[in-house]
Amino acid sequence: MAVFTSFSESALSRYLCMFELGELVSCTPITTGIENSNYFVNLQVDDVISEYVLTINEGLSFQEAPFFSQLLNQLARAGIPVPAPKRTLDGMSSTIFCGKPTWLFPKLSGAHPQTVNDQQCHQIGQALANLHAAASSVTLTRSNPYDFDWAKATLDQLSSRLATADQHLLRAILTEHQELEALDLPMGIVHGDLFRDNALFIDDTLTGIIDFYHACQDSLIQDLAITVNDWCSDSNGQMDSRRKNSLIAGYESVRSLTLEERGALIAFQRVGALRFVLTRFLSGEGDAHLKDPEEFLRIARRLG
Repeated sequence: MAVFTSFSESALSRYLCMFELGELVSCTPITTGIENSNYFVNLQVDDVISEYVLTINEGLSFQEAPFFSQLLNQLARAGIPVPAPKRTLDGMSSTIFCGKPTWLFPKLSGAHPQTVNDQQCHQIGQALANLHAAASSVTLTRSNPYDFDWAKATLDQLSSRLATADQHLLRAILTEHQELEALDLPMGIVHGDLFRDNALFIDDTLTGIIDFYHACQDSLIQDLAITVNDWCSDSNGQMDSRRKNSLIAGYESVRSLTLEERGALIAFQRVGALRFVLTRFLSGEGDAHLKDPEEFLRIARRLG
């Protein structure tokens, strides 16, 4: 996604020798996104060129890296359209490059949907439920970095940058967040960030789900709520009921929601909106946000 770490061609060639996948043909930075350094890498064996994505993670510790490798490998084995990390000659999928956790992935086909229709929403809901089911057999885990304590500390830090009405709204959602964490709801490993720019489609067929670096242990309904917020809202923060119903129907074609989950979905949508208001305020420097927090403030206002 964004590029924060750069390197020489010779350093990259030495790193790629660990995989023995061919000679380096080209390396192109991927300049979209806000968190990690990503590059398209082309490697050649004889006359065949294969495409890969090199991801240098800018925020994870080396201790966290095996969780993501195990998760992606398990999901790929289960038939979820995710990029399984390539293994080195000695069997490692979590590697180090430029002193940071690094993965080499096959490049998936498809593109991010620019507009969203009911069929795509149904497919992404179905894929999310399949992801939840497949992830249940992952033995490693990761705690939720966006729990109530994080949200409270972050909102306290950012309150002076918010309009008074938005402060009141977000503090009300924060109280709701604490109440929701006390509920006994189905838990598991979640994607945590299944936005449209983390999905790939060819026409109306889902071909890939990417960017799992927010995956963690959380309530499954929170993951669904985050997905609904992005896939089913318009530019004014208004939910499209047809898209939302299609996405939920896709999810429930694999796993039925409990009555308590159904009743709490909108509340979890508000908590999901709070999270992305806060993370977007934290992105960039000062008021030069890498992504606009106002998008999720609009959603929070509509849901409030």
